[in-house]
Amino acid sequence: MMRQPPPPRVKLLKIETERFLLRTLTPADASDRWAAWLDDLDVMGPVNTEPRKTSKAEIAAYPRNFDQERRLLIGIFDKHADNLHIGFYQVDVNARHRTAKLNVIIGDKAYWGRKVVLETRAALLDHLFRSGTEKAIGSPLARNFPAVFNYKAQGWRLEGILKGQVRHMSANTRLDQYEFGLLKDEWIALKRKAGA
Repeated sequence: MMRQPPPPRVKLLKIETERFLLRTLTPADASDRWAAWLDDLDVMGPVNTEPRKTSKAEIAAYPRNFDQERRLLIGIFDKHADNLHIGFYQVDVNARHRTAKLNVIIGDKAYWGRKVVLETRAALLDHLFRSGTEKAIGSPLARNFPAVFNYKAQGWRLEGILKGQVRHMSANTRLDQYEFGLLKDEWIALKRKAGA
């Protein structure tokens, strides 16, 4: 009987900004706090996901869906609050086309409006572009005004509006979705202009 090869080792990512730590999420990061975000309409509604009760065990199993190469699950932690877990990124990398599609949830509402996404996504973009990505993609719902604001504030291009692209989680209406894009050269030029 042939032995199965061991599963590939997950590459652990760690990026620091002035205020935050971004790092690979593992089953050990599962918490009732994280589970509570998934049951909060204020948190999940903007991404058109029905809130639901989720156990700590289900949260612990979730990181296993990410190989940290093509699919990344990255936590956002406040360095100045004992590395409090406040949100996470999901990134889908297409190696062939050298694209990365980013989604973010800031679950801790105390951090809303504090430019968490602008600071952390800038560091994540730096990492992705250094690692071979040539284009970053974001697809917020048109009604997700904070997300749309953050993309525009960071210099992403609105490439299109997909009319009625998705069904509302209540299934009663259809929602428009925006497509934002940012090329590596554009990001470098934006940083140069800002003096970063």
